Amino acid sequence: MRALSAQDILTIWDVGQSQTPTQRALTLLAAGCPETAPEELAGVSIGARDNLLLKLRERIFGPQFVGLTSCPDCEVNLELTFNSSELRADQAARPVTENFSFNWEGHEFCFRLPDSSDLLLVEQYPTVDAIRKTLLERCLLKVSAHGEEVAVVDLPAEIAGRVADEMGKRDPQADIRLSLACPNCNQRWEAIFDVASFFWDEISALVKRLLREVHTIALAYGWREVDILNLSAWRRRAYLEMLGE
Repeated sequence: MRALSAQDILTIWDVGQSQTPTQRALTLLAAGCPETAPEELAGVSIGARDNLLLKLRERIFGPQFVGLTSCPDCEVNLELTFNSSELRADQAARPVTENFSFNWEGHEFCFRLPDSSDLLLVEQYPTVDAIRKTLLERCLLKVSAHGEEVAVVDLPAEIAGRVADEMGKRDPQADIRLSLACPNCNQRWEAIFDVASFFWDEISALVKRLLREVHTIALAYGWREVDILNLSAWRRRAYLEMLGE
């Protein structure tokens, strides 16, 4: 995995403007992991993908996260500060490609973990139920009851939920939750943390800062964008300080 330059980040941001969240995550990883084929990146489990995104994000922004949320009870705004190590699941995320099996109430299940290619298909679906149904049909490879094969579409909701639970156990990095507490009203709750969305928001904020720097320096010196971006962040800052920014 390589670090990304300012020019890389601007290019990623440009490309990502017309992309879906899953496509943006893969665009980030393709830039950070040029040694890995795009189809291979799309084929790793969601947890493994998010673990790679965490590593890439550390190379750009470091291990610390700072974010904002609001209490669901009193609605007071809260600033959150946490470390990337707190977001990593106990079970190390890895590029899982194998299939898994388990037995439950006379049924035997064989499944694989959802990956980005699955999300690319379903992320525009209108309802959560439609997304879950399609993911189950794609990832549940075989079901048998007492030795006879059962169609996935015939599974009752209870059994489908059990399969989803098993998938979550096998890929814990795919469902990271923050345990939060409000200092104002003492309300406690869990919040889902989506590293891909958070990372993209940080990229967008960084790009806006980079474009302001390029704009200011270009106006003063007449330099090209590519030449300004090739300067280190420290040198750009030194020029901006001389310009009174």
